[in-house]
Parts: sequence; C-alpha cells; structure tokens
Amino acid sequence: MILLLVASAFDTISRMHSSVVSLPDDPIQLKTEVAQLRNEVEEKEQALTEKNQRIEQLLDYILLLRKRQFGASADRTNKHQVSLFDEAELEQLLAELDLPSDLDADKPATQKKAKDEKKKPVRRPLPAHLDRIDKTIDLSDEEKAAMGDDWIFIGYDTSEQLAVIPRQHYVIAFKRAKYAPRNDDVAGAEQGIKIAPRPDQILPKSIAHSSVIADVVVRKFVDGLPLYRQEAIYNRDNIDLSRQTMSGWIAQLHERLTPLMAVMKQRLYQGRVIHIDETRLQVLNEPNRENTQLSTMWVYGGGPPDKPVVWYQYADSRSGDVPEEFLYPKAEDPPDGAMYLVTDGYEGYNALSKSPGILGHGACWAHVRRRFVEATHGRKNTAAAHQMVALISKLYQIERAARDKAPQERAAIRQKKAAPILDKIKTWLDEKVTKVLPKSPLGGAITYTLNLWPRLTTYLEDGHIEIDNNKVENAIRPFVIGRKGWLFSGSPRGAHASATLYTLVETAKANKLEPWAYLNYLFEKLPLAKSEQALMDLLPQNLKMEDLNR
Repeated sequence: MILLLVASAFDTISRMHSSVVSLPDDPIQLKTEVAQLRNEVEEKEQALTEKNQRIEQLLDYILLLRKRQFGASADRTNKHQVSLFDEAELEQLLAELDLPSDLDADKPATQKKAKDEKKKPVRRPLPAHLDRIDKTIDLSDEEKAAMGDDWIFIGYDTSEQLAVIPRQHYVIAFKRAKYAPRNDDVAGAEQGIKIAPRPDQILPKSIAHSSVIADVVVRKFVDGLPLYRQEAIYNRDNIDLSRQTMSGWIAQLHERLTPLMAVMKQRLYQGRVIHIDETRLQVLNEPNRENTQLSTMWVYGGGPPDKPVVWYQYADSRSGDVPEEFLYPKAEDPPDGAMYLVTDGYEGYNALSKSPGILGHGACWAHVRRRFVEATHGRKNTAAAHQMVALISKLYQIERAARDKAPQERAAIRQKKAAPILDKIKTWLDEKVTKVLPKSPLGGAITYTLNLWPRLTTYLEDGHIEIDNNKVENAIRPFVIGRKGWLFSGSPRGAHASATLYTLVETAKANKLEPWAYLNYLFEKLPLAKSEQALMDLLPQNLKMEDLNR
C-alpha cells in the first residue's frame, strides 16, 4: 500500500515537473498563455453554471407539471404553509404597512367559529316554485281497528323528495282558417280562397318551435353538449333530428340575429371599462388556410355595471389589430365616450391601449398571483413566493371590503389602503429580482410583474376599474369547456354563429336571466320587432325574469 502511495506521489511530481518544464521562458508569452488558460477556465465555469441553472429550471418545470397534472386545479395555497417559510419576515413586511387593523374596519363584527368546529349537515328545503303532488300514507285498516277509539287524528308529518318527469316533446298544429266566396259575385272573389297568415317564426317554414331551437342552443352553448350527442338524445325519444339539421338552425340564427346584435354592440361603449381576453379555436375550411392553423375567439366585457354586455368575436388572427378594429373601426366615426382597458399581459393589446378612446390600460392581478402560486411549488425560493402571495391577498382583501361601495369611495379606499401595499410590493420585487434566477418560476413571476407594473397600478385611478380581468375570464370558461366536447368549428360561418349565440347566452347570464327562458322569449318576439326600439326592448339588459314568464 505504501509503495502504491509513493508511486502515485512520484507520478504527480513528474506531471507537475513536465508542465513546468513546458512553460515558455518568455514572460510576455507566459502571460499570454496564462490569460488564455484563465479565459478557458472562466468559459467552462460559465458553461457549467448555465447548465446547472438549466437543470434547476427543468426540475422546477417537472414539479410544476406534476402539480398541474395531479394537483388541485384551483390557484390556491395552504394558508398554514406560510408559517413554514420565514413567517417572521412576512410579519415584518405586513407590520411596516400598519394596515392589518384597518383592513377589516368596514366589516361588521361577527363571531368567528372555531376553525376545527365541524358543521352539522342541514338539508336544504326544495325550491318553493316547484309543483307539489301530495301522496298520503296512512296506517293500514287492521292497525287503525286495533287502536280503537282511544286515538284521534292530529295531522301529517311531511317530508319531501325531488322527482323528475323526463322532458316531453309535443307537436303544435297550427290550423289556419280558410274562407271561400259563396259565388263569383262576392267582392274580392277574384282573389280566390282567403287563408289566415302563417305565424311569424324566427326560422321561417322550420319544423322547430322557438322552444326547441332555444333548447338546442342552450344545450350546446351553455351545457357544452355537442350536436351529435343531442342527436342521440332525440333518437332515444324516437325523434329523427339530425345534427346537420340542428347545425343549419344555428347558422340561420346568426343571420336573423344580426340586427339585434348591432343594437347590443352599442351598449359596449356605455360603460367606463372594457375587459378583453382571447382563446384559441380550430376552424375548418377557412379560405387560404390549413385546417391545422388555429384561429381566435375574442371576448369583450363592457357596458354599464348594472347592464353588462359579454361579446364574443371570431377572427382568424390573434393580432392586436383585431380588437382595435372591432372597437374603433377606421371606416367609422369613433363612438362617444372613453373607457379604461383591462387585459392580461399579452402584448397584442399594446396598440389598442394607444387608441384615443382608451383612458388607460389596466393589467390583471389574478394572472400575477397565479404565477407566484406556481412558484410556491418550486424547489427553491418558495418562502419568497409565499410572501408575495400573502401581499397580493391583502390587495384582494381590500377589494372585498370595498366591493359594494360607490366608485368614488372605492377609489378613495384604494388610495388609502392599497397604495401602501403596492409600494411595498414594488420594493420587494426590486430587491428580489437580482437575487433569483431569471428563468426560475419565481424569477419569471417577478419579471412578468415588473414588466406590467404601470398597468397593475392603473386600477387606483378610477373606482370603476376592477383589480383583475376575471369578468371575461369567467365568461370565456364556458367556451373553453364546450370546446373540449366539439373540438372545432366546421366552417367560418359556424364560428361566427357560435360567437353570436355565446354572446346572447353569456349576456343573458350576466343580466341574471335564465338562458333558455330568455332565448325562447327572444325567438318568439324577434320576428315581430320592426323598429330599433323594439329591438332594444328585447335586449337582455332590458328584461327581467318576470317579463319572460308572461
């Protein structure tokens, strides 16, 4: 063993001696070679650092993908988890704001229940508007005879069960009266037989009543039920109604609803804020495009707060020119009024934000929070991510307290309570951005937030502006869910029709109307609407549920 050690030492000494011997005698040349070696070492160290950073980034992505695949879908963090990560630092951050005592000042004092107290299950009463069918259950004749005259009837013990009658289809037979002249001398006899006119229909000469058309639309655009599944349901009821027929109804509805939609679009500009979001859509048979190319469904949320409008627009492009041309067409005079714009971080909205009709551009804090929540599931810097999630939660706490306030009061509350938190968040971001890897989940979240910072503070300017873009995020969700069932649109015409009908049902829901009741009412009354005022009266914003039940 000793001999092996001695041999190894001699080998090391000989290699050192050979390297020394090989060094040049010229000092200048020696300095050059040393500099070259130093550069090579630095380059290798830099490459090694980059590889390690890439490995860390990929490991974070793996954890994030596992969370998305197998974890909870909601962007939530464990409220007890923050205590595991620098709780003292977080408390110091919040204490510096001097806000915890003020945030709940506007809330009524309520007695909080113990966290671990288990609620007893309570059966909710069944809806009062449902028809009741009484079924009396009595003792048998033998039991009553055995009781004799010592017992008297004192009433019933009532319990209720929810029951259903499968949907029933029936046929409406329109019998149009016909009249014939008694003889040729009767005035007007030359015209022949007189017959009562056909009733006006949303789809002339169609076999479908407005109730059936409304049912097909609601099942597809509210419940996400593709037409081929509806075809199968009708077949189970022994009704031959093909998906092609239903698809034709939808396409015709788009054309019949065009005047109504033109009137509704005017409502978009009557609010103080316009929200916009977009999602991908595959459309077949688009001119000059491959079927594999994706198109875009744009969603706009605007109108007065008490009479909102949710508008869908199909386009074959995701370019920012689409919403700009939709809201402010170059060939038309700009609409009256100015609005704030609220979007996510997509750069395509930059051009629209510079339009003369846009007062300012707000960004979505929900998107920011989502990125930091994802960072809490990373391998490193989870404490910092939890701190930012907690600070953002304070902003939303203020919004909940000011939700029912007038816009001016809500703006004042934000200036007093939210502005200091935003200053603290900005300071926190500036400090952390130099201490984390730019491509890590936390680094990406910080960079994303800093790039949008001017827009993220826009909501302080006006109490009408929301802190996030959830208004259209929630409206676009039914489309995304439905897309999982029907996958694509068969043609641009079908995509335009889908946009129109999604606009109607989502606007009806936003105005607290039951979609089927509204569409059934609309399809019955629309053929009779011959003026702009008559069309205005049919908008969801001008109707209530009691109007639909008349």
